[in-house]
Order: sequence, then C-alpha cells, then structure tokens
Amino acid sequence: MSADAPAANPRSGRPARDMLLSMAVLLIPIFLLVGAYRYFYSGDAPVAVDASQTWATARHSAPYPVLAPDGLAKGWTVISATYAGGTLRVGYVSPSGGGLQLVESDRTGDVLLPAELGTDARPGNLVTIDGRAWRTYPVVHGGGRALVLVDQGRTVVVVGTATDSDLRALAGSLR
Repeated sequence: MSADAPAANPRSGRPARDMLLSMAVLLIPIFLLVGAYRYFYSGDAPVAVDASQTWATARHSAPYPVLAPDGLAKGWTVISATYAGGTLRVGYVSPSGGGLQLVESDRTGDVLLPAELGTDARPGNLVTIDGRAWRTYPVVHGGGRALVLVDQGRTVVVVGTATDSDLRALAGSLR
C-alpha cells in the first residue's frame, strides 16, 4: 500500500448509545403530547352530538308514536342521530363503554329485523321491561345482542355490544 491511502476506519457508523438518545429525544415529547391529550382533553371520551333536532323531526314526521329515553343514568352519551325514510336511528355509548343503537321504524319486523340484526339472528325469550314484552335476540351480526318491541305500528330495536343490563336500561327508559 501507498503511504497516501487513508487507513480504514475499524468502526464505521454511530454507537448504539447515540441511536438510543436520538430515539428518546423523539419519543418523549410524543408520549407527553398523547398523555396530555388524553388527560386534559378527554381524548378517550366519545364525542357527543345534540340529537334534539332529530327527535323533533321524528316526532313531527313519523307515522308512529316515537319513543325517547327518559331518565337514563348519568354517563350515557348520544354519538349519532338520524331520521330518514321513516326510520329513526340514535347511537349511544353506555356508562360502561358499550355501544348501542336505538332503531325505530314503521317497517314490519320481517322486513326490518334481517336488515338490522342479520339473517342469522334467531329470536330468544320474551322479557318484560317496564310493562312491555320485548323479544330477546341473544346473538346478532357483529357479535352483539338485541331487544325487539313490535307494537302500535312500529318496530323498536335496541341492538349493540353493550351488556344485557345496558340494553335493558335503554329499553326501560323509552317513553
């Protein structure tokens, strides 16, 4: 070899310690921002919507008496509400974090239920909730369960992945 050629560096690149310090400099602020968002801004809480206009529209336009929850315990959050084509849909998150949807329609059960619960849903027992006979559906599409009430020209469905007690609480609050 010639004397002018540079000597090969036996150790190229950066040491692992420098890489770890660089990662820490990047990750620590990210964790702090995510923690602040979750703690100060309730980042995990569902985003509530105002369903009052939807309820008013349904009461005015529906060809059936519209049922609405009255007296639900604190912690229930309305996350969606629509009324279209004679069908009212209101989505909830229960205090325990389970998801539920209330569906009211003038469509008959044999038309509405396959669309809402899936074609594989099988009816269960009748249960009395607040003086009304509701039909249970222990397994519906998506792994949930449902309660169904058919009366006064309407079909009411309470469906979701929430607990049975949450389904019953919502069904029992309907007036």
